[in-house]
Amino acid sequence: MSTRRLIAPLALVVAVAVATSGACVNVSGAPDVAVALEFDSIPYPAVLAGDTLRDSLGNAAPLRGVAYNASGGVIAGAPITFLSLDTGVVIDAGGLLANTRRSGTIRLVASINGLQSPHRTIAVTRSPDTLIAPTVTDLSYTYALPDVSSNLAPQMTVTLQSFDVAGGVAPAVTGWLVRWRVLHDGDTLSLTDTSRVALQSTAGRRSQLDTTKTDGTSARRLRVFANTITPATDSFVVVADVKRFGVPVRGSPVRFVVHVAPPAP
Repeated sequence: MSTRRLIAPLALVVAVAVATSGACVNVSGAPDVAVALEFDSIPYPAVLAGDTLRDSLGNAAPLRGVAYNASGGVIAGAPITFLSLDTGVVIDAGGLLANTRRSGTIRLVASINGLQSPHRTIAVTRSPDTLIAPTVTDLSYTYALPDVSSNLAPQMTVTLQSFDVAGGVAPAVTGWLVRWRVLHDGDTLSLTDTSRVALQSTAGRRSQLDTTKTDGTSARRLRVFANTITPATDSFVVVADVKRFGVPVRGSPVRFVVHVAPPAP
């Protein structure tokens, strides 16, 4: 879900520079002294308002980090602490996060021996209760020949909403995972399969996994590879799936049918 980032202290970089200039600097090589820190992946990109951070199945899941010594070895049981840069958040000694917030984001950092990671962010959101499909889910698209990068079928958008309307805030669910996939003749196409079509995010990246935006929406487009698609006229089923801790929410999955065809002769 997120890219790991390895953090080393500036002091270590300075020590190496001074040592090469002839000065004598003591950099501890003790196996239990951390000189680098890795903030491991966060269990889920969103936490429910007033709840504990959980994994995709609903189990309370702690934040994790890895500390390394000067030899590059992992320090087992390293006393890594996690801090929130925002109020309304408590993180216990085991890395379990609980919050009393109703919305917004939580910025987190990992820390040990004066090392501190860049902050990571998770969304605070309402309970994901209903996945709403657009009025039209049967789409047609005529692609261009020869192939061009703009061969994109109409955008497919779903909206995730909550029944939790406390405080009068619009019940959109932000930061929740949406899994998209493409079916052809009943088989799921691989993300790396570009012989016919591929799912593309609104930012132009090839991706099947998305998180809902602040308005609760998630969207994908179908990139048609006109030079290799066989047969030239075909249909694909695009599925958007949302679960709340392993159980499909109401309205999920949403299915789109996309008919593609070449230009008329």
